[in-house]
Parts: sequence; structure tokens; C-alpha cells
Amino acid sequence: MRSLTIAALIAGASFVSAQSISTQCQSALQSILASPDAQCLNPSGLVSIFLQNSSTSVIAPVNTWLVGLCAQGACSNATLAAVTTNVTTGCSAELSSLGLGTNDPTSLITGIQEAYPVVRQIICLKDTSANQLCPTELLTDIQNSFGTLSITGIETFVGSYIAGNATIPKDATCSDCNKESFNLINQNFPGLIPSGISSNLSAECGSSFIDGSSPSDITETASTSISSPVVRKSGAAPVFSGKAVVAGAASALVLVSSVFVVLA
Repeated sequence: MRSLTIAALIAGASFVSAQSISTQCQSALQSILASPDAQCLNPSGLVSIFLQNSSTSVIAPVNTWLVGLCAQGACSNATLAAVTTNVTTGCSAELSSLGLGTNDPTSLITGIQEAYPVVRQIICLKDTSANQLCPTELLTDIQNSFGTLSITGIETFVGSYIAGNATIPKDATCSDCNKESFNLINQNFPGLIPSGISSNLSAECGSSFIDGSSPSDITETASTSISSPVVRKSGAAPVFSGKAVVAGAASALVLVSSVFVVLA
């Protein structure tokens, strides 16, 4: 789990900081973000995260994106398959350079379709006592401990985390948000979390952290409906800059990865 988390964070930061990306990959990402089928990903909110100063914290726009995403119906399996196919086909060179290439697209699509509902549940969990979505709370805790999580700040945090110079505060590791995230992973993917990690969390957070009970202050906000494609009015599709498209797509990877940092 540690290597998976770090690899995802590195990949996200690498995409964010990319100085060049192929025209083919830009076209694939723009096609996804402009597609009516992809409204379940709240693409306009996703792109807006990176239409700001690179030194400004991304937490507020990330929260806005998530609120919109969680209110949308879930992506259908057909949408997930189309998005995955477009990314792996259009950005194969970029993914391979990050060690994320795949020789089995069918298995990748199946894996994403199986994981998506649980990941969506997790990123849409809300701490009612703090009136915050759980990912927002976690990112805020990291920012309070490490410093501003701007686009460049995320890159710096990743480097420091890998080098062992940055850690996640105990309060964030042992939060009710992460306890419920741990529960959802265990319930839906038994055996995925190694016993050693469970033992470490029990030692650090107390045995009640892994007892399977759901904290009363954590609720699920994800819409239970399935998104239907939005029919666009006639006219040109929205145009996103190459930088915003690349960074916007990467933000999802960075954000979702942060949810699992406590399991590393």
C-alpha cells in the first residue's frame, strides 16, 4: 500500500509539473473533459483548480470540485471504460514514462470499474462535526503541518514525504474520516490492507480504529443515482488550455491518493 500511494502521488505531481505533453494526449484529455458523458466527474470544477496562481492553496477549489462531483450521479461502467480507454490510448507514452503503462487494458478497465464506487464513497465522506468533506479535512491537516498545498507545494510535499522529511500528523492519521475509509476498504476489498498496516494503525490509533464500527459523525454524501449524459446545446464545446487539461486530470489522481496516505 505504501508503494502504491507513493507511486500515485509521484505520478500526479509529475503530470502537474509537466512542461510538455504530446498533442495526442492533450486531445485525449480535452475530449474527456468536454464530453457530456464525463459530467459525472464534474470536469468544469476539476479544471478550475488549476486556473489560479500556482502558489495558491488548491484546497478550496478542490473542495468545490468535490462538492459538485459528489452531488452528481455516479459514472456508469460505460463512461469509466471510455475514459480509461481514451487516457491509456491517447497518453500511452506519458503513462509509460511514469511507469504506469499497461499491457492489459481490459483488466485495467475492470479494475477501475470495481474500485470506482468505493473510491467515490471515500472521497465523498463528510465529517459532520467539522462540517467538512473528509478529503478536504485531510488535505487541510497536511497543509497545517507541512505548508501551503499549492500546485508547487504538492510537488514539494511529495519529495519531502519520500525523503522521510514530511509526515502525516497523528490527528489526521487517526481521524474518524480515516477510520471510516479504512472500514470501507476492508468491507469491499477484504485482505487488500496488509495485516502489518492494520497492526500499526491499531498501535498508533488504538484498537477501536480497526474494530469495524462506523463513527457517528461521518456520513456519506455521494449521490446514489447514475449520471445520464448531458446534451449540449448547439455550438462549440468548451475549450480548456493544455495546461489546465493536464493539471486538472492529474488533480484527481493526487486527491484520491491523499485519501490513502494514512495507509502508507
